[in-house]
Amino acid sequence: MTRTTVRIAMNGVTGRMGYRQHLVRSLLALRDQGGLALADGTVIRPEPVLVGRSAPKLRALAARHDVKHWSCDLDAVLGDDGIGIYFDAQVTAAREEAVKKAIAAGKHLYVEKPTAIGLAGALELARLAREAGVKNGVVQDKLFLPGLRKLRRLVEGGFFGRILSVRGEFGYWVFEGDWQPAQRPSWNYRAEDGGGIAADMFPHWEYVLRELFGPVRSVQAHVATHIPRRWDESGTPYAAGHRRADQLLLGGPGAPRRTRGVPGGRHRGVGRRRAAPLPGAAPRRHAEAGLGPRRPGL
Repeated sequence: MTRTTVRIAMNGVTGRMGYRQHLVRSLLALRDQGGLALADGTVIRPEPVLVGRSAPKLRALAARHDVKHWSCDLDAVLGDDGIGIYFDAQVTAAREEAVKKAIAAGKHLYVEKPTAIGLAGALELARLAREAGVKNGVVQDKLFLPGLRKLRRLVEGGFFGRILSVRGEFGYWVFEGDWQPAQRPSWNYRAEDGGGIAADMFPHWEYVLRELFGPVRSVQAHVATHIPRRWDESGTPYAAGHRRADQLLLGGPGAPRRTRGVPGGRHRGVGRRRAAPLPGAAPRRHAEAGLGPRRPGL
């Protein structure tokens, strides 16, 4: 049996998604089970190299998970010939420049979506990667969820016959961050930092629809911000930018609505409506946002 170690630079692992989904549940899980066995009997053992901006956070992660190497110097990491793959899970605004550096260094790529803030930047990255001859891929994790795998099997087996229309629903409520901590990072709601539901969640819908049913020919979206004020990780209030959109209307009049509180999808009956406070209860800070005291509508 041949064993091969593949060193992977992982940039952005101190964030929620980079840490839980990609580092702990993916690479470290493969490493700890002995590696990934290929059809020819070769076993590939991934070895992550942690990259980020905070030395204390990286040092703590490395110690917690028995990772030998970490660095705050991306250029030095990309200059290491022993590292063959670059993975990027940074904030979207920082991704394009870092991926360009990785391509120039000859690294193979696996990056979070979206690859860039705008279409021109994304197309340029694809062109550069193709011209450099490096293998490249973008995260399309939803295709491998159990429910979608089963759905794909039914579609390919002809269970539904000729499919004429599809309606998708997906999402969960994200707390504003005042009385209940938000489950998503605050930069997701700041347009100036590359946040935005269209850029963040449309990529998921595109590949799910394309791979299961067919290519997307056109998209219509009505954008509005319904929760104008949120609180960041330190408890500081900030204005939710319009570009992120708390509501998206896809497909024109009568199409299902998508609410930012429920990222990426429509969720019937989940929303906010005005309600009187419970007897004796102190008003919450929602009133500061101009929405008045309220309870989640069910």
